Amino acid sequence: MESSPTSASAFVVAVIASFRRAPELTRLLAGLSVSSGAPAAVVVIDNGDDTPTRQAVESFGSRGHCLTPGTNLGCGGGLRQGIKFALAKFGEHLTHIWILDDDAVVEADTLSRLLDRSLAAGVEVASPMVVDAFGRIGWFPGLLRSTPWKAIRQARTPAEYVERCGPGPVPFSWSPGVSLLVTARALKVAGLPRGDFWVRGEDLEFALRLTADFASAFLPDVVVRHLQPAGLGATDKLTERLKVLAMLQNLAYMSFHLPHGRRMLRTLPGNSFRFLRSHGWTASNVSLLARALWVGAVRGYPAGDPRGNELQRAAEQ
Repeated sequence: MESSPTSASAFVVAVIASFRRAPELTRLLAGLSVSSGAPAAVVVIDNGDDTPTRQAVESFGSRGHCLTPGTNLGCGGGLRQGIKFALAKFGEHLTHIWILDDDAVVEADTLSRLLDRSLAAGVEVASPMVVDAFGRIGWFPGLLRSTPWKAIRQARTPAEYVERCGPGPVPFSWSPGVSLLVTARALKVAGLPRGDFWVRGEDLEFALRLTADFASAFLPDVVVRHLQPAGLGATDKLTERLKVLAMLQNLAYMSFHLPHGRRMLRTLPGNSFRFLRSHGWTASNVSLLARALWVGAVRGYPAGDPRGNELQRAAEQ
């Protein structure tokens, strides 16, 4: 029987997919470099073939590995390549993969606390509390207990949540990919992130697949900040609209075509309504939304599949 690692014996590799966000990546790597129990290695997938990105990884020293696929694989495809590289390079030494968004910010004790809490809870998948620049809760997993689920949607800060529910671990189903700690054991069984979602939703599908077979824990007393780049130009706003539609197409695909994704069906109406409320109830938006839901739910293609990637092609024009 394979023995479970301790926090002292854990061999953690951080994997980050990045697309021309050298300042954000540099900030994240600076935090990782001073971490107690720092990652044994960091693998960055440079989807943008970007010199500043490569320089940022080089500054991390010999533990940094920069992979340049030569094309934009998207977050899911990039993470897939990075995790495959880590599994092949480090073999049986590898105990955990720590997936991070390039615009995440970690503190010196984030990894050690994440490891300690997940090992104490006896889980294979762990997600921390994620907050924005003002310390407000902005991203959270799908908690499987009713009281914590209600609290996480209502609380403005981690302190408010902990006051209502305490700091104990809570199992979850789906999770955003800002920060996700996964054991190598779970990866070998559940598989790697999919590369055909283009953007948005690949983290949800991956977490759903993992938690269908392995124990999970949301750890509210471990906090990671998510500081997204500010400011969007007109072109970026159009691209952002198409990316949200891609997420809805992926949600529809998961809900109707993946056994572990059926738990997402209840989120589809609310997310569709929020898209129209945010981007406008125009004939164009309603038509685009209907198209995305049709391709995902009826035709059965995620947004990165060549047979259903109209949104990706539109965003890249």
